[in-house]
Amino acid sequence: MSKIKFKIYTLGCKVNQYDGNDLVAKLTAAGFTMVKNGADLAIINTCAVTKTALAKDRQMVARARKENPGAKIIITGCAPKVYKEEMAELGADLVVAERETETILEKITNYKLQITNKFPNFKSQISRGDINLVRSDKSRYFIKIQDGCKQFCTYCIIPYVRGDLRSRQAEEVIQEVEGAVASGYREIVLCGIHLGLYGADFHSLSFARRGQGEVNYGEKKRQTSPQPSPYKGEGANAEFRNYDLASLLLELINIPQLGRIRLSSIEVNEVTDELIDLIKTSGKICRHLHIPLQSGNDKILKLMNRPYTTKIFASRKNKIKRAVPDIAISTDVIVGFPGESASDFDKTVAFIKKMKFSKVHVFPFSAHERTPAAKMPDQVSVQIRLARSKRLNGLSAKLEREYQTRFKGKKLACIIDGRSKDGRYRAKTEFHFAIEFSSSKKFFPGDLVEVKNWCLLGREI
Repeated sequence: MSKIKFKIYTLGCKVNQYDGNDLVAKLTAAGFTMVKNGADLAIINTCAVTKTALAKDRQMVARARKENPGAKIIITGCAPKVYKEEMAELGADLVVAERETETILEKITNYKLQITNKFPNFKSQISRGDINLVRSDKSRYFIKIQDGCKQFCTYCIIPYVRGDLRSRQAEEVIQEVEGAVASGYREIVLCGIHLGLYGADFHSLSFARRGQGEVNYGEKKRQTSPQPSPYKGEGANAEFRNYDLASLLLELINIPQLGRIRLSSIEVNEVTDELIDLIKTSGKICRHLHIPLQSGNDKILKLMNRPYTTKIFASRKNKIKRAVPDIAISTDVIVGFPGESASDFDKTVAFIKKMKFSKVHVFPFSAHERTPAAKMPDQVSVQIRLARSKRLNGLSAKLEREYQTRFKGKKLACIIDGRSKDGRYRAKTEFHFAIEFSSSKKFFPGDLVEVKNWCLLGREI
């Protein structure tokens, strides 16, 4: 029986990477075969977050066409949601604006060009509802648990391309994580466009736990009153109760053999007291939070339509640090936003110094033509944006070094990433910085080990 060969090219964020790999899993389960080149179907999973991303989309279409002569070109992902006509002008055979991978899969297997005419014996075996592992990394398992955003920051196109909040049912998430752990993954990374609002779109939140009585999360045991079953109904008619992020985490950390869980990114307003307590008391949740700041100036935060002030941000960050003193808190900052004066930028620099982040990811403002920020007055010149980025990157390197130095000589738990050319092991700590070390023992990517004699990747501490 002939099989249709495919290749997927994915651009953009971790959530888009998950979507691309989810489509790989579903296409493979449906009877397609993934190849490195010479595919019958070349699928470009696009990004639309910036103008640069759109340019990369176009370049990727050209690359896909070159690597797969004669292939049908299919464009999906974020760009078709707002640039469908522009994507069609790239000569694609099919442009799919839907986001759900099952819908994309159905369109691919049934689209108007009738690709199956080339393969008369091919029958797609689409199985809805099955849990397929979405593999993207040898050492850790990334899982998307939430999609969509309704914040509408003035610089961001994501709410327009990703739509409203959509959370996966907890039972589905738990089953996929259990499958990943059974396959040997020790670290699970929870991803989402607005991760902290996981469950907010459900009609009701129940906070139900599996079982009754004592709930064990790490070294601390918490006594609870008897809880109802997490299912409504029985058998095939059972409906899983709805969760929020903290209650989902409480379920996941009780999965046997799971080493640790990492949160990809979370907004400061959504770092709840319960979540802080879980990080403090559980031995399984990585002591690292990535909390976007975007600006350390209240005037700019208001122009950005961010839902907090610097005072609110500092208060919550300090509360986290009091509970978990060694936690790594990294952040994102946009420089050169419209209206940002030299004085405004200086305030951002001062605030970042005060917060002592473990790392700052710096982004020079890039106006997306379909966002309100692109039309704002007082646009900052490219030269100034780049100069401010350089200054902030220098500060970030200093803060990163200061944070990492505190761990010198201490034993660290880490996930093996691989080996360098000189045979040293490369690994990532729970605090998210990378290290390397030598050992006579044999380790494999994904192994969770404790190391004392280590150095920072590529340099001594």
